[in-house]
Amino acid sequence: MPNIWTHFIFGQKLMDELHHTAVLNDKQMRNIFSLGCQGPDFLFYHNFLPWKKDKKLVELGSQMHKDNCGPFLLELIKQVRGRGLYNPAVMYVLGFLTHHILDRNLHPYVFYKSGFKKWDHQRFEIIMDTLIAKHERNIQTWQTPVWKEIYVGEMLPTGVLSALSTASAIHYPEIAASMSESEWNDAYLDMIRAQRLFHDPRGWKRLVTFGQISPFVFKKKPAPLDYFNEAKIVWNCPTDLNETYTYSVWELWDLAMEDGKKVLEAAIQVLLRGTDADYEALSNVLGNRSYETGKDCTLPLTITHVNPIL
Repeated sequence: MPNIWTHFIFGQKLMDELHHTAVLNDKQMRNIFSLGCQGPDFLFYHNFLPWKKDKKLVELGSQMHKDNCGPFLLELIKQVRGRGLYNPAVMYVLGFLTHHILDRNLHPYVFYKSGFKKWDHQRFEIIMDTLIAKHERNIQTWQTPVWKEIYVGEMLPTGVLSALSTASAIHYPEIAASMSESEWNDAYLDMIRAQRLFHDPRGWKRLVTFGQISPFVFKKKPAPLDYFNEAKIVWNCPTDLNETYTYSVWELWDLAMEDGKKVLEAAIQVLLRGTDADYEALSNVLGNRSYETGKDCTLPLTITHVNPIL
């Protein structure tokens, strides 16, 4: 999946395209939206320290990426409807929706280029973040603490916990039944703690951890490789050798932006009006597509075909 910078830069740019920029001028609201742009990824940070063994939220995060993706997102939107478009919980959910849009368009390429070697997926995402943040914002990720862009205080905004809990109980009941609402907040705080740890511009944290955090630390200069396929080399769908593409990351980004405009416009209509026709229109453009493969969640697909660049 794309990483933290990439997701909220994409989400903020998408809101700008839809002329909802003003709300993001407020720093707290912008951070709430940017946190939402991390989608279910924050669950992967829960109990990230190696001596903490309870990984059920990590399992939930994995399930959210490939099962019932569309229905869960629809339910999440239903849960915050009626609060007003610029309510913090609504902004969080709209951000969450942009995460799905970007993943379903870019994730197949990321899998193809990162492969299955341990930590290479994370390394590729970190490089992607570095290049996109520099290109879009002229930001040097290695010296800019990303956690400050997604920190919203010690508690998730009112309405977010209940929306996530309710939607999960409906679509992922086995795991959700063993969770408390507070664990959602714990996962968010663990994400902040992890990103504070991974911010290592001087390199001393990598030294004292014997390099264990290296895959998660932004580097000053990635090796000069064609990470974004700007040479337009043929690559194939990681689930099907018969599907080939020459898209660069920037072209996939543009496709995701067009996809996102349709989905977010439909979602905003549901939030503002919420007729049966609005829900049907959103359901049609959202579909039920996996974050990982970009294809229908009900298809029995496995990511097997890769050609790693690292």
